[in-house]
Amino acid sequence: MDRHRRAQQLRRLLHRPRHSGAGEGHVFESTDGGTTWTDRTGDLPDAPVGALTLWHGHVVVGTDVGVFAAAPTTNGGYTWYRLGGALPNAGIVSLDVSPDGGRLLVATHGRGLWSAVAPL
Repeated sequence: MDRHRRAQQLRRLLHRPRHSGAGEGHVFESTDGGTTWTDRTGDLPDAPVGALTLWHGHVVVGTDVGVFAAAPTTNGGYTWYRLGGALPNAGIVSLDVSPDGGRLLVATHGRGLWSAVAPL
């Protein structure tokens, strides 16, 4: 996916900052430029989301309990799953995609830098 298209899709998504409490939504999507937002948290674990990116058509979030990914479903929601068995169960502070799109780069709080290899 080219950078321009990825940037457009990321603008549609929002994650709540780390201070978000339990029981609240953590990932939201807007299709009207931010006038209204739809909660896309779905079955994502109830943990603060610290980072969000797109990778190979999946939304990837870094939470306080690890990295999760989801592809949009036909009904517009998301079904989340834990990404990368080798990634740590730690607070994620940053997610990025390598320039060639082949790796997800993960920065953690206290556990160092990690990467996961595509495909999801």
